[in-house]
Amino acid sequence: MDSLLQISEEALYRFENDLGGDGSQLEALSPLGRQILLLMSELEYNLDEKSKLYEDSALQQVFLMNNLYYLVRKVKDSDLRGLLGDDWVRKRRGQVRQYATGYLRASWSKALSCLKDEGIGGSSNNASRVALKERFKNFNACFEEIYRVQTAWKVPDDQLREEMRINISEKVIPAYRSFMGRFSGQLEGRHAGKYI
Repeated sequence: MDSLLQISEEALYRFENDLGGDGSQLEALSPLGRQILLLMSELEYNLDEKSKLYEDSALQQVFLMNNLYYLVRKVKDSDLRGLLGDDWVRKRRGQVRQYATGYLRASWSKALSCLKDEGIGGSSNNASRVALKERFKNFNACFEEIYRVQTAWKVPDDQLREEMRINISEKVIPAYRSFMGRFSGQLEGRHAGKYI
């Protein structure tokens, strides 16, 4: 137990959380199992700290998602699964999903806010053309900025990358289609392609 004093408070919290706050589970672990769990808790704490080096909150989420997903995959496919248990793997998979959701929020909220009806004149029949053009223009600018910044980001795992693509598509495309369906008729004409 002396080694518990040498780790960060956050790692200790994760360690206790992994055991459900139940000291009897700690006693049930082998000494090697306890050390591995402590090591993994410290590693996760270090990843959290390293993620803070990124100023972009969306990139922080991608960093955490990628690294935790890698840990989960390595634990799941090794003897470590027997030491750490299925609960450890399940909890970390949930965290990976939370990081993916955090990425979506941090990256796409601003662009999606351009597709809201507030402030453009109410119903699709009387919406201000100027306000609509501005909304489409702002959405396009946000989308281009996200694309420009994030094309250099990596999600090395094929499956995780595909899940992210699907999640983005499921969030952005329906919102854009819905907005466009309600208001594109008011922008018809020669220059509609500039906005839509």
